[in-house]
Amino acid sequence: MTSAPPRSEPAPDRRGAHASLRVGTAVTLEASISTSGLLAIAAIVTSAVLGSAAIVRAARRNREAAPRLPHRQQD
Repeated sequence: MTSAPPRSEPAPDRRGAHASLRVGTAVTLEASISTSGLLAIAAIVTSAVLGSAAIVRAARRNREAAPRLPHRQQD
């Protein structure tokens, strides 16, 4: 009988991102995310930034168009 060649473990999937954080000797945090997850987060952040920019621009435009109230002098 011939023996089968030893099976090698498949290479880990390197797509996406992996991060680990070590705090002292007792605490280690690890996180990984896929490429599609990174793209989803990028889309969420982009929409939040563009949305807040539009709100700020609209608020400035309304402030310039609003009638000015007379300034009261303090006694």
